[in-house]
Amino acid sequence: MIFKRNKSAASSVPPSVTLQQVKQAIRQFEQDMPAKITRTVLIREDKSIDLSRLKRYLGGVPEQKFYMSRETFEIFEEADKLVPYYLDLVQSAVDNYVNDTGKLPLIEDAWLPEVHYRLLATERYLKETPPFPLYITEEEMMLTHRPEHFN
Repeated sequence: MIFKRNKSAASSVPPSVTLQQVKQAIRQFEQDMPAKITRTVLIREDKSIDLSRLKRYLGGVPEQKFYMSRETFEIFEEADKLVPYYLDLVQSAVDNYVNDTGKLPLIEDAWLPEVHYRLLATERYLKETPPFPLYITEEEMMLTHRPEHFN
């Protein structure tokens, strides 16, 4: 009787996980699922990750929150929760702009391939401007918020 009580109390403690552990759990989840099911099924409307679906990989459901971009699949901790929202918003605007014009919406003479928000907003592709710069990578024209990606 005492053993059962202690066991249930110990198992109800949510695990503390790292960003790397969440990334690994998502990779394992995707490998274990049928081919038609991708990691995007884990993304809630607010871009948070449904960690309850990863509990078997994480040893429980953590209290921490993690977020994922639906467009780039990049995963973020709570402190960076706005990044996936803006990545998805701007990636869609960039894709539409490129499809319509055949050109990349870049700031001229910038030393990094920075997205030209004003151009996208003026042309009505972008309804909201991110509070930080985003850059277009050469890998499938995906966006990143990390300038160190180009070093």
